[in-house]
Formats: sequence, C-alpha cells, structure tokens
Amino acid sequence: MDSSIITATAALLGSLAGASASIFTTWLTQRNQLIRDRLVEELRRRELLYEEFIKQASNSVIDSLSNSLDRPDKFVQLYASLSCIRLLSSQPVLFAAETCCRRIVDFYSKPNLSVDQIRTSFEVEHFDPLKEFSAACRTELQEFVR
Repeated sequence: MDSSIITATAALLGSLAGASASIFTTWLTQRNQLIRDRLVEELRRRELLYEEFIKQASNSVIDSLSNSLDRPDKFVQLYASLSCIRLLSSQPVLFAAETCCRRIVDFYSKPNLSVDQIRTSFEVEHFDPLKEFSAACRTELQEFVR
C-alpha cells in the first residue's frame, strides 16, 4: 500500500475523531444546560406555589381566630393551591399542607379569640400552624438544588 494513502487515511480519521469529539462535547454541554434550565424553572415554580399557599393560609389562620366560618368560599384559593401542591410536590410537603388546612378548619370551629388571647397563643404556645409546612418546603427545595 502506498504511504501517501496511509497518511491521508490517518489524517482523515484523525480529523473525523476530532470533529466527533467536538460535536459530542457541544451536544453534552447543551443537554446539561437544558436540564439545568428545567430544574431552575421547576424550582421557581414551586417557590411561587409555596409562597402563595403560605400567604393564603396565613390570611385564613388570622381570620379563623377572630371569625367563624360563615362562608366556605373563603377556602377556594387555599384549596386551589393545595390541589396544585398535590400535582407538583413531594409527599412530605403535601402531608404538611393538608395538615395545615385541617388545622385552619379546626380553628374556625373553635370560639373566637380576643386580641390578648391571640397574642398569648403566639407567645406562650409557640402557635405556628405553618411551621411544619415551611420546614417541609425548605427541605424539598434544598434537595431539589442538590
């Protein structure tokens, strides 16, 4: 076999290997970037959902301490957020959200509290119906980032 053919073949195969490596590296980089972008988007989506649930639940808790449940439609937004949590979240977050909602409904069934009784509940009893939910969300979001 002619040495020039061997040299040309080696150069062609070397160029092909170099081009393949470059194409593979570019594909791998773009794939990793797409995965990272999806994770960031999902993380942001969950953060917004949890923030909305916390705001709605907080309003319901405060309302439940000084009012009776005269209109069940007060729960529409909170229930909608809970349903979204069912779609997106882990089991511990869902369990904590459902527990929080049950506690809010229980608060409505209890006698109304005065301002002093509410203050005492917060100070002495470390009253925080959203504590478990917030902790479960924090754990999930930290796991999500890893």
